[in-house]
Amino acid sequence: MYSSNDVRELAIYLGLSATDVNVTVDTGDQTLWNFEVFRRCRDSKAVTFKEIAKAIEDNEKGNMHSLCKLVKGDFIGFEREPEKWDVVPTEEHLDRLVPLVGKQSIQFLIELGMDFHTWERISHKQNERDLVRLNKDILEEWSNKFCRMHSLKPTLRTIAQSFSNIGKNVKIVENALLDLF
Repeated sequence: MYSSNDVRELAIYLGLSATDVNVTVDTGDQTLWNFEVFRRCRDSKAVTFKEIAKAIEDNEKGNMHSLCKLVKGDFIGFEREPEKWDVVPTEEHLDRLVPLVGKQSIQFLIELGMDFHTWERISHKQNERDLVRLNKDILEEWSNKFCRMHSLKPTLRTIAQSFSNIGKNVKIVENALLDLF
């Protein structure tokens, strides 16, 4: 949603030093770099949603509605057939969903409620750069460990909402699972 210059300006406005922005490792993935810069803002300055909204308005980088799009994702009509969305995902569900995450594994992990350090740990364990395996490990970590640790029920609803929040079309998720419902 924002260029690296936009992110740089917003981060500095939010109190991150230009040096901290400049030393953020550029992996070549614009989204990942943007995310890491904002994570540094959050971690070092305890930036709130309200402060980010004000920074966006003050710097004319959009308005509150563009920030809401960034945070909320697409509307999902869960009230239609709620029973299909409230099931615990099976191994087959996960196998069909992991390729859909693509290169957005960090964003997806965050939307599932886990933290960046979990992604670092999971990706560090991998010997080869297998994106599908990484995404599978993320979903397994979430459903088998994170949800249990936090007394949450892992559901397809949560996964679908996470897909929506990272900008994926939930219809694609629904179609991938259609014959399993």
